[in-house]
Parts: sequence; structure tokens; C-alpha cells
Amino acid sequence: MDRTRYDRLAILFHWVMAGLIFYAAAAILIADDLPRGAFRDLIKTTHNSVGAVVVVLLLLRILWRLVSRAPAMPSAMTARQQRLAKLAHLGLYAMMAAVPLLGMAAHFLRGRGLEFGFFSIASPLAANRALSRSIKEVHELAAYALLGLVAFHIAAALWHQFIKRDGLMGRMSFRGTT
Repeated sequence: MDRTRYDRLAILFHWVMAGLIFYAAAAILIADDLPRGAFRDLIKTTHNSVGAVVVVLLLLRILWRLVSRAPAMPSAMTARQQRLAKLAHLGLYAMMAAVPLLGMAAHFLRGRGLEFGFFSIASPLAANRALSRSIKEVHELAAYALLGLVAFHIAAALWHQFIKRDGLMGRMSFRGTT
């Protein structure tokens, strides 16, 4: 019998990562509008740290996905819709990796480490501010692309929920999981 829902761990990865990505995007978008000082520094530091956590969670999520298969797509979805969904998910996974890795590279190339409160990770790269600026620009463009894919993902989920009414969103809900 095929499952129609994701398991609890897959759902947890999905929603925790969604929250972290939302936080990272919102934090950095408001950080430059904040007055210089400790609070602004904290927002920027947590933005960087959250990016590193997203990379770790993404690796764990991919490993879990290799062990625990995704439920089959609903039979009501056309082959074209299923291909588009798979392509969009591949794009999301690629960008969830690229954005924080580019951000960490830019940060490390500025000669800075990552702070996690109780410990820090020193920069493994030699400082190169010019390269850091270039990578930061690519990081920002990739972040906007990721946000575009997230918006598409949300729009597709809402379309399934409210237009098609096929219950697709329920596959990623904790309600009814065992």
C-alpha cells in the first residue's frame, strides 16, 4: 500500500527549514534599516548562523529522503504537473544548498567566522574582500531566486488546496501522521 503522506521527520524538516529560511530572509531584509548597534549585529549574526544550520538540516533531509521515500504524487495530477513539481522541488533543494553555501563563502572570505552562541567556527579561507563582494552579489541573487521558488511552491500548494481541492497540502501536515 502506497503512503499518501510524508512521515513526521520529513514534515519536521520541511517546516523547520521553512521557518529558518523565512527568518534568514526577513532578518537580512530588515537589518540594513536598523540603527547600527548590538541588535543589528545580532540580527546579522543570526542570519549567518541560520544559513549554516540550513545546510546541515538540508544534508540530513536529503539523507532521510534516501531512506524514506516520498509518497506517490496524487493520481489526479497530470504527467506534466508531476514533472513540474519534481523540477520545482529539485530547484528548491539546489537553491537551499547554494544560497547558504555562497553566503558562508562570502562571509569566510571577509575573514569572519560563524558564531553560534556557545561556540564559533573560524574562517577556513584566507581573506579576500574583492572575491567576497562578488560572491555576496551572487548569494543575494540566488536568495531572490530561492524566494521566487518558495513563492511558486506556496502558490502551487494554495492552488491545490483551494482551487483543485485535492488535499495535496495535507501530505505535509502533522495532523493525521503516526
